Amino acid sequence: MASEPADGVSEQQPTPEESQSRRKFYGWNNAALFFLIQFTASGFVYFAYAAIFPAMVEAMNWNRGEASIAHSLSFLTLGLSYPLTAWLIGKKGVRFTLTIGLLLMASSLALTIIVVSEIWHWTVIWGLLMGMANALAGPLCGQTVIINWFNAKRATVLGIILTGSAAGGFFAQPVMIQVMEIFGSWQSGWLVSLAAVILALILTQLVVNRPQDIGQYADNINPNAVQDSAQKKAAAPRTYRSEYSWTIRQVFRTRAVFLIMMINISYLGIGTFLLTHGALYLSDIGISKIETASIVSIFIIGSGLGRVPAGWLGDRIELRWLMAAMMVVMLASFIMLWQIHTIAGLGSAAFILGLCYGGFFALAPALTSNFFGPESFAKINSVFAPLLLPFVATAPAGAGYIFDIYGSYDRAFLIGTILLGLSVIAAIFLAPPKHVAELNPANI
Repeated sequence: MASEPADGVSEQQPTPEESQSRRKFYGWNNAALFFLIQFTASGFVYFAYAAIFPAMVEAMNWNRGEASIAHSLSFLTLGLSYPLTAWLIGKKGVRFTLTIGLLLMASSLALTIIVVSEIWHWTVIWGLLMGMANALAGPLCGQTVIINWFNAKRATVLGIILTGSAAGGFFAQPVMIQVMEIFGSWQSGWLVSLAAVILALILTQLVVNRPQDIGQYADNINPNAVQDSAQKKAAAPRTYRSEYSWTIRQVFRTRAVFLIMMINISYLGIGTFLLTHGALYLSDIGISKIETASIVSIFIIGSGLGRVPAGWLGDRIELRWLMAAMMVVMLASFIMLWQIHTIAGLGSAAFILGLCYGGFFALAPALTSNFFGPESFAKINSVFAPLLLPFVATAPAGAGYIFDIYGSYDRAFLIGTILLGLSVIAAIFLAPPKHVAELNPANI
């Protein structure tokens, strides 16, 4: 027979829901899983492209512009597939959507290894199949899960998981180059990518979509429980968070959404240009293959190192000012990469550019969810992507054709400089929009 406490008052047994919520907070498990999934599926595929694509162009003597159409088409397919991704996430959950995407990604890599010998093979497989795979297995899945599980530390945790892709890309560069040198073929590089995707597929099965699926709460805090003032203060976000879930129509009636689109087009376009043509540009200006691989790796590791600090700052500094400052630095370093041809200068510019590029990866999804509500995040992105990515998709093929026509990437750098300058202005004027309920409280 159980003994009673000394004061004669029986202890109240916790309810099943309380017992569940007292378990180890699974949000951090999800964060670790998505870090590793990004490390493998993104780092060893998306970032590995920068190492393997030049080898494919050289081995098959392809025209740069024509060969880059595949990457541009991949972005178009990615954008057009985002509504499907958001629909699947809403109907079947992130784990199911990510599993389908990774299976398609593995199939695309297998076909690339076995089939590709002509540009049109490459264009169809990479442009269509891999584009859809990148949408279904892309960052929207991890971002949706983290936004569901975290509120006060949202940008910080987004920075953590997105660091995984850059960390994977940093290790992928020397691994891919070494593997291709040993086996003497670009196919061996994509074989390593295929193995990484299979590992990501296994890890995906451990993901839990939402806190309520296992009786937990965002930030591991029960909103219905009585909290003392210290706990409330610790949990309260320090930057703007919308209290409303916005509809798509309401979102596109704001000025903020178009400023956000301008910023996203700029940083994604610049990053895509550098990852597609950066190694080729460095070779053109006389940088050796080993030094080129080192500079590309510096850009990638900078991208990884910039994500967590940017996320941490994004939870403490209003995003408009943080993003404006980062865009100014990105503009300066992009011009440095264009104008300075010393190894030290190129390495410094690549690292600073990487820091900013990676930082925007963490801040952009946090900005969308902060301004328009976490519940609306996936559906808003399903509309954003088809509008944004066609512009981003022009970077690979456009830069390739600029080189083929003019014999240099100077005009591509000039266009990028103008876009970054416009984005500095956009970030300065970016302010949290007012929901219709705030503008017309009498109608609530």
